[in-house]
Amino acid sequence: MVSPGADASIRSRTAGADALSGWLERIHFRRWAHFLPVPLASFDPAAPRTGALLAAARGVASAFAILAFAYLLNSVSDRGMDLDARKNPFIGPVSYEYRFSLAGLLAGSAALAVLSPWPAQIAIIVCMVLACLYSIGPRLKRLPVAGSLTNALGFPFLLFLGMPAASLPAGFASLAIAFTALLFENQLIHEAADRIEDHAGGIRTSWLTLGSRWTALIVALSGCVAVAAAASVVPVAQWLIAIAGATAVFGLAFPLLLAWRGMEPHRAAQLRLAHRWCAVVFGAFVYAVWRSHSP
Repeated sequence: MVSPGADASIRSRTAGADALSGWLERIHFRRWAHFLPVPLASFDPAAPRTGALLAAARGVASAFAILAFAYLLNSVSDRGMDLDARKNPFIGPVSYEYRFSLAGLLAGSAALAVLSPWPAQIAIIVCMVLACLYSIGPRLKRLPVAGSLTNALGFPFLLFLGMPAASLPAGFASLAIAFTALLFENQLIHEAADRIEDHAGGIRTSWLTLGSRWTALIVALSGCVAVAAAASVVPVAQWLIAIAGATAVFGLAFPLLLAWRGMEPHRAAQLRLAHRWCAVVFGAFVYAVWRSHSP
């Protein structure tokens, strides 16, 4: 038999696990968990090992705080226009517990910024400011193109968070451009998936303003820019087939699928998920090749 004390301990641990699981659900952890390794792009293997590892851990922690803050703030701001409670847990009457979470995440980001080199400090500040501009005042997500760009431009600053010092490796700028272009492409596909709720909420996204064909054209250009930037840090002679395949996927296949019959929202959501993981695989490949050829 289980003693009363042991039973109480088990219930306490179960309640704690449920509370943590519920909180992770409210901040949409599964939607952005794949971004947590991004700060490792500025990891310097030539730096002193202890300092480099601490910087990497600090960068991942900063990315967690920033992304949790941004996604939570966006959910709270959208609770009056979202239609699906599975997408936004703040639909309907809710407590104001989220205020403590937002304050804690903001304070955590500030504390981590104090421990970071100045480029990472600027990156943290910019990410937090863009999150507020995008979701609340002046709520840039309502504006076509501007909202899409603001969303896409916020994520590349995560690349700087793992810096052990105020210096970056060669080719880092090209890596950042490729990352940004792929994010912009994914954001436009995301707008196609959410266009019904965006229209109902008075948000004029790029998709709703430009239509499927023009948006698909921008997606194609973004994909080509991403591959071209990646090709500048990858030896094309050795990886020509991979670069050609990436061009076909991001510069042709995804735009054509997006433009095909305007894409029903549920199909666009599936396409966005497929794009995400194609981008993750391609990004990991480019990073591995880039690092293997770095001095």
